[in-house]
Amino acid sequence: MNDGRPTGGGLEGSASIPRFGDPLTWSVPVLRLGDTVVRAHAVLLGTIVTILFRAGWFAGDSSFLLGPLPAAVFVSSLCACVLLHEVATLVVARRLGGGMPELVLQPLGGMEPIAMPEDWRSALLISVTGPLVTLAISGAAMTGLLLSTSVAPSPNPFGFTGIYSPEIATSAWLESLYLFGVAAILVSGANLVPASPFRGGAILEAVMRPRVGHARARRYAHRIGIAAALTLGLVGVLGLNAVLVLVALLAGACLQREHRRLEAVADAVGGGDPEVVDLRLDALMDQQSAEAEAEEERRRREREIAELDAAELEMDRILAKINAEGIGSLDAKERAELDAATKRRRDRADSDR
Repeated sequence: MNDGRPTGGGLEGSASIPRFGDPLTWSVPVLRLGDTVVRAHAVLLGTIVTILFRAGWFAGDSSFLLGPLPAAVFVSSLCACVLLHEVATLVVARRLGGGMPELVLQPLGGMEPIAMPEDWRSALLISVTGPLVTLAISGAAMTGLLLSTSVAPSPNPFGFTGIYSPEIATSAWLESLYLFGVAAILVSGANLVPASPFRGGAILEAVMRPRVGHARARRYAHRIGIAAALTLGLVGVLGLNAVLVLVALLAGACLQREHRRLEAVADAVGGGDPEVVDLRLDALMDQQSAEAEAEEERRRREREIAELDAAELEMDRILAKINAEGIGSLDAKERAELDAATKRRRDRADSDR
């Protein structure tokens, strides 16, 4: 699934055709990690420009606490934390049977949905990986500050007042470490929001899946995401908090995309009452899961038979060598194989009694 974003061997082959109804297409490729293209979303690029512009324009003004250099450090830290958050999620997803077609980076994480494995525990582990990694990064940064200054830092993800404390302001290195920790906290906290594209929605869905089924869990998580996005937007507007408004807008765009996808899936299985659609989808997913498990069991048996055949052939060769040259001609590896084969046959004999 590339959603109109063709992929190729290089970044040139990954150009987007922006579409108003699909927020994922408003991104540009920036680098490639193996066979994965990393893309920067337009909102991320706009955020970088806005922060740097405000830092330059309001330098020395209390309306924006960061000067040009600290703002550049913060933007770099934020991008690094977002990239680490998404790469960690990608690595764990691939190891557990999931995947991410691309990494589309927004200011607080990623926007690309994850293809989750059937096992809800694996899905939960994939979902919490990114927030845990950035939380660990923040903890390490704050620990470094504590060890360097002997003063417990109090990072505020909605402000940067801590950067001007006497213990931190005297060192460019400590300022950078503080800003890196704030960026990590911001990314980790935002991804606990229970709404797409943040990982909180996937965490919620994974937790509900064993209780209500795959289809209902997705639908319930989508509804909770809508409520969360509306709440964040309202709080952000009333509190004049641009960060919360940004989070709400990103969530709203991705939830709209997810809503269209859910409707398309419902139509594909016959439409009708949502509860009936959920039952059909769960039955279909159970059937697909059973078929996949049967195929995996068949492949496992084939591997066992192939390994047994290879062991028997090796044993025949060793016995022929003993017959021709004597047991003293065996090297250490052949002796170990002979001992293992003897033990296997004794075990089979004991089990047959």
